[in-house]
Amino acid sequence: MQTPPYLTNSQEVSLVKVSVVIPTYNRAHVIGRSIESALCQTHQDLEILVIDDGSTDNTFDAVKPFLQHPQVKYLRHERRKGQQAALNTGIKNSCGEYIAFLDSDDVWIPEKTDLELSAINKRGRNCIALTAMWWTTGNGSKKTKYSKKYNGYVYPEMLAEPGPSYCCMLVPTKCLTQIGFLDESTVALTDWDTCISLSRYYEFVTVDEPCAIIYTDEPDSMNQDNLLQALSRERIVEKNQNDILRYVGPRGLARHFRITAFLFDAAGEFSRCKAYMLKAYRTDDKNPAMFLLALSTLLGERGFHFMKRVATPFYKRLLVTPAGV
Repeated sequence: MQTPPYLTNSQEVSLVKVSVVIPTYNRAHVIGRSIESALCQTHQDLEILVIDDGSTDNTFDAVKPFLQHPQVKYLRHERRKGQQAALNTGIKNSCGEYIAFLDSDDVWIPEKTDLELSAINKRGRNCIALTAMWWTTGNGSKKTKYSKKYNGYVYPEMLAEPGPSYCCMLVPTKCLTQIGFLDESTVALTDWDTCISLSRYYEFVTVDEPCAIIYTDEPDSMNQDNLLQALSRERIVEKNQNDILRYVGPRGLARHFRITAFLFDAAGEFSRCKAYMLKAYRTDDKNPAMFLLALSTLLGERGFHFMKRVATPFYKRLLVTPAGV
């Protein structure tokens, strides 16, 4: 394997099998558990890169005790650039054959990396490994298992709906460089955006066992910001619209428009909600649910909200609330 191009010839680098990239912003109170879970992997041929995206709390003090481990490295952005930029910084400064992403409030089981490497070896070196995962609150009192399987060529499935989390992924570094790294203009649904780009060219393989625990109660979570979710879905669907039509069909594209409309409505942007609900109907004009919802936007917010309440029980497969997106 050649020395990564972002390192000069005068720099000596010790290549490792896996580079764990942990982006963080003001997570001093939880980042320790994430670093600890990476250090406790049964696969030990790894490095851990903590990318501080301009934190204003005592993140460095929380990370400092872990720097006694030669595997742990700390890099800092002087100003906040966003999760995707932090991940790109980690990728470009990594020495690993594979990249594993770990959010700074989430954890892995010890066998996670070993199980994914084994799955890749069985499937083929140029594939992306995923694992099942648990969603949980901070005290662990509520857990929900996410275990959808992605095996083989899954580009149409990735276009259809958001799927795996970054925390579940193990990706050959060269695959990330070949797609041009991560799109830094996407601020939410970033893992979905990256999975779409990767699945266009590479196969996936899924480990059935839940290997990641995703905590959902951090107040700065992008998943809790409906406007960011709406704007990001708008961007992702727009840049992939032709392929969504080709591989998923008009109804699949209309569903994306309808979900975007619901998110804009939840964010208090009813005019944008109305525009997307009308786009959803024009794309899937034989769907009675889309017709009723689009028509109800002409009655204003109250009429639309009433129709959502009325229609939901009859179209459970088509209609989801923003919290379920």
